[in-house]
Amino acid sequence: MKQDPLFERLWDGSAAMEEWTTAVSHGAITQVDDNIITVHTTYFCGSVTAVRTAEGLVLIDTAKPDTAKQTLDVIRSWDDAPIHTVIFTHGHIDHTSGIKLIDEEADRRGVPRPRIVAHRNVARRMQRYVDTHGFNSLVQGQQFNMPGYVYPIGQRRPDAVYDDTLSLSIGGEKLELFHGRGETDDATFVWLPERRVLASGDFVIWVFPNAGNPRKAQRYAAEWAQALRRMETLKPETLIPGHGPVVFGAERVSRMLSDGAEALEHLVRETLALMNAGATLEDVLNNVKVPKSYLAKPYLLPKYDDPEFLVRSIYHLNAGWFDGNAAHLKPARTAELAAELAELAGGARKLAERAEALAGQGQSRLAVALAELAAAAAPDDPQLQAIRAATLRKLIDSESSLMGKAFLAVYEREAEGRSKG
Repeated sequence: MKQDPLFERLWDGSAAMEEWTTAVSHGAITQVDDNIITVHTTYFCGSVTAVRTAEGLVLIDTAKPDTAKQTLDVIRSWDDAPIHTVIFTHGHIDHTSGIKLIDEEADRRGVPRPRIVAHRNVARRMQRYVDTHGFNSLVQGQQFNMPGYVYPIGQRRPDAVYDDTLSLSIGGEKLELFHGRGETDDATFVWLPERRVLASGDFVIWVFPNAGNPRKAQRYAAEWAQALRRMETLKPETLIPGHGPVVFGAERVSRMLSDGAEALEHLVRETLALMNAGATLEDVLNNVKVPKSYLAKPYLLPKYDDPEFLVRSIYHLNAGWFDGNAAHLKPARTAELAAELAELAGGARKLAERAEALAGQGQSRLAVALAELAAAAAPDDPQLQAIRAATLRKLIDSESSLMGKAFLAVYEREAEGRSKG
């Protein structure tokens, strides 16, 4: 199938994904096959794919709370048949939350609610969200600058689960489900063998793989690469990513899967090599980098997660939480350490002034380290907090990943507030 002009510009890097998000914001349909559509409303919500069968529709994912109605309305403009089965590619809310509206529609129509099929770990994830509800709400609110945000819980859990693979035959349509660990430990990708269509879930997201989020549960770079390699062996002709536009053409699909796998394999290989040689986490972080040839690809831009965060995740998965620095095994309280250093420097203001000077020289990381220590030594000093806020802003400006910017901004906002007394 011929790609549209906007897709071609996304593919060659001359258009940004923000332009695509604007273009699909009304609720856009991509016709994947005569009986398959994918619905997009924004890059920031997982894609939803509908498959028409003789027994009703099969949906792959369901959208997030604020796009679920729009998505269901778009699907209904295409086909009004009952929804027979819903497949969750994983348990994140931008893929599962729409089930509430789907169930309500089924109840109004007097038809059975759809069966939900997912990997066994999805239910465990949903329970973890209940157990850590306060923390999850706090983190999501920080990451997306939504004070007071309450993370939605209570989504209906799967009716049928599987472990490694599952074959379904629904209304004459064959669907094969494969499990892999990547962004999550409950992930599924869906293969329609008779149509050569692959729905990857969040194993493909049109940015660098999101396997290093600083405030989320452990993620799995090596197994993410293995899942991409497994997808390659299927030789798909159409790829429906978890986020971003559908990719048509076997050669492009193969390249996208292979490039993602190679970038992850590089990070894993180099990190493990240094770990096996006795390197500390700091040594690993300073020496393991993704080749620029990968980061230059429009579908591997480090716009959301940061490869440095992935290296941390790889290290901690294999080595535990201790980073090899004796001072971090049983660390001193930050406030006490800050007070000692401030006294040695001649006062907290001296630390702050040095931070400001370093920031002006472009040494943002070192500047932020000193600014944080100065603020810890004298947390109620408005001038110090103003310097801290300015220093953090410089680091935010130089940060490429949205995730890095978001978490740094949490502390920049705090410092800005404290600077006003």
